[in-house]
Amino acid sequence: MAFSMTGIGRASGEVSKPSIKFDVEIKSYNHRFLDISLKVPTCFLPYENEIRKMLQGVITRGHVIVVIQMDRELLGTKFEIDNTLLSAYLSLAKELKKRKQAKGTIDANTLLSVPGLIKMSQSQIDTYKIFENLKPILKKALDELMLMKEKEGGSTVKDIKKSLKIIEKLITDIKEMIPVRNEFYKNRLSEIQKDFKTNLDKDRFYQELLYVSDRTDVTEESERLQGHLAMFNESLVKDPHPGRRMNFILQEMQREANTLSVKANYLKISEAVVVVKEEIEKIREQVQNIE
Repeated sequence: MAFSMTGIGRASGEVSKPSIKFDVEIKSYNHRFLDISLKVPTCFLPYENEIRKMLQGVITRGHVIVVIQMDRELLGTKFEIDNTLLSAYLSLAKELKKRKQAKGTIDANTLLSVPGLIKMSQSQIDTYKIFENLKPILKKALDELMLMKEKEGGSTVKDIKKSLKIIEKLITDIKEMIPVRNEFYKNRLSEIQKDFKTNLDKDRFYQELLYVSDRTDVTEESERLQGHLAMFNESLVKDPHPGRRMNFILQEMQREANTLSVKANYLKISEAVVVVKEEIEKIREQVQNIE
């Protein structure tokens, strides 16, 4: 089953100790290669490679954006009093009152204004344990994304198969038209030969005839185009990520169609080739969204 390169997956969940709610969103857009952008809380930056590996395990192409949000900061700020400094400050205030007979009272505002009395530090939390609890939520969002990519991919494959059937029918028609075209030119040349008033150099005539016949023979191109078509169908059915390979096959199909168009020199074949090229172009546009 081919996957689309576009899709979106969302999931929410809560972890405990500490209690944190997470919202995860994963979006995927068209891109030639796999390009992953992560927008995660600072505390999870050390685990970005692990997140990337989760995505790389199931996605091969596309621009993927992962956004992880949480309802509160994981690393809270902790305030502590420098007891040594507080004791020294209070002792000094007491001494000033006793020896210098200083007046006034010491309140909380006075203490808070003392430089260095209040110290800030980050509380220690096991971020990896929380990340491990976050993984199921991340996987749920990824599964939802892949489900959407599969659904859209299936719809695109149906459209591609319609075009492939049209091309297959046209190739069969072209192969059936080749003997008719050859007979037409054979009769036409016979009439030209009868109209010659002067002596005809038959050897030279037949050499030219063989040359023209070889230059206008499209049997080989038709066979190769049919072979590429079979290869494309096989890749579409068997390859789980056929996008890049199908692009290469389409290039070969387009090349054979162009050569066939130039060499055909027969209106009905040329008309059929025009439709073949139109269908190839339709498929090319659709394949741009296949992973």
